[in-house]
Amino acid sequence: MATGGAPEPEEETVVVFPDWVMLGRIGRTRCHNGLDAARVAVNKNKTTAPLDMNGGPSCYVSFTLAAPPKGVSYLNVHWPEEQGSALSPAYAYVRAADKDLVLFDISTPTQTDSYLVPPDLFVYTAAGSSPSVQRLPPFTRERGRAFLMGSLPTGILRLKTADRYIVAELNVTGNPSMPAELCVFNSGTGKWKIIHKIKMSTTQLQDQSNGCHFFHLWSTHQVLAFDGRFLCWVDYFTGVLLCDFSTIDSPALRFVPFPGENDYHNEVRLESYYPERYRSVSVSQGKMRFVHIDKDFHDRIHYRSRWVQQLPERKRQQQQARQRITIWTLSSEFQWELHRVINLDCLWAQRGYEALGIPQRLPEFPFINPDDPDVLCCLLREKEFRGKAWTIMVDMKHAYLRSCTPYCMKCADAECGGCVDDGSRFPPYVQLLPTVFSKYLESPTTSKERKKKRKRKANRHT
Repeated sequence: MATGGAPEPEEETVVVFPDWVMLGRIGRTRCHNGLDAARVAVNKNKTTAPLDMNGGPSCYVSFTLAAPPKGVSYLNVHWPEEQGSALSPAYAYVRAADKDLVLFDISTPTQTDSYLVPPDLFVYTAAGSSPSVQRLPPFTRERGRAFLMGSLPTGILRLKTADRYIVAELNVTGNPSMPAELCVFNSGTGKWKIIHKIKMSTTQLQDQSNGCHFFHLWSTHQVLAFDGRFLCWVDYFTGVLLCDFSTIDSPALRFVPFPGENDYHNEVRLESYYPERYRSVSVSQGKMRFVHIDKDFHDRIHYRSRWVQQLPERKRQQQQARQRITIWTLSSEFQWELHRVINLDCLWAQRGYEALGIPQRLPEFPFINPDDPDVLCCLLREKEFRGKAWTIMVDMKHAYLRSCTPYCMKCADAECGGCVDDGSRFPPYVQLLPTVFSKYLESPTTSKERKKKRKRKANRHT
């Protein structure tokens, strides 16, 4: 028989969200037997937010978060698939992130299959204990290029000077009279706008190695937000185009070329796939960082062309030189300054690497820890596009292998035991998005009074 007073309410499980995560681009669809079943499934997930499909079927989104380097985080779409439905579920893709915002699209079964209609875009806001999702209004195509169709050229920026954000896509036209145009959504006005005439910085924006045409061969490999005012489009063969949104109605472009040689031959650009395997641009501690892993693009194309044999002797000597990992930092004067450099020989000679029992392999898909510019995250594969894979963390300050965690290429799960020995060749890797949105989520905590009571109880037993 109970003799005490009423029992205290059960304590909530305290969830500690990581300060940053490696977010997978491809979302995961969870099908449930109706909306009520989906609501029950996500009831205790503090990252959950309802999503309205513009009068269509509603659903929920949530995140599975893992602190690096243990695993990869990913977006979940909890789809109310009725029993007996012949429709396929919805599919999500994460396009970009900045501070507390995550931009993603969802392709639905009822969406038109016209290639001229972009998928629905959504913005997830990690606002304390009540995350929310906003559906962006559809973009109505004007004459000219169909914006928002691709996944990589679109970025999101949380503005520093106002409680609003912009979503934008840049089109580099190659036309000297109109070199670039922007498609911009302003959360303040709730509308899309096409900007055809963009102000150019005093910095020379022409690509001198290409006959002074404005980025005739420009390809966007990545978009990232920077300093609360810039959206940056990155071409890993060329450099970074920074678009300054300090004045939203009249943004200005500035081009910053990468250090070293960027005069890659036309055939190199066409035949060298995945340049992001050995180059990346990240933001760490509020500064932009550029990572380059020595790997001559001229020598590693899929099909060796006849002109490869005609390389200058100087480049042949570079191929035989010591391979290095180098990090540069972008200064306030928009110049690249050397931050760290290590020889790969130092990495390969360490006990942790030798214990893997694999040949000397180049790390791939590098990016910088958002909180520590001296920590480099990379993928390591046993063979070219084959075999076992690991996520490694490299201390660039001391040339030290900090950690090496098994990574499954198929499910991106560090603790997967069934498919770590992945023999598939394609895709070689799904690029991860380092983001800090998780730190804006409010972890559930107990009340101050209950904390004091628990502390007094603990003191009585000591």
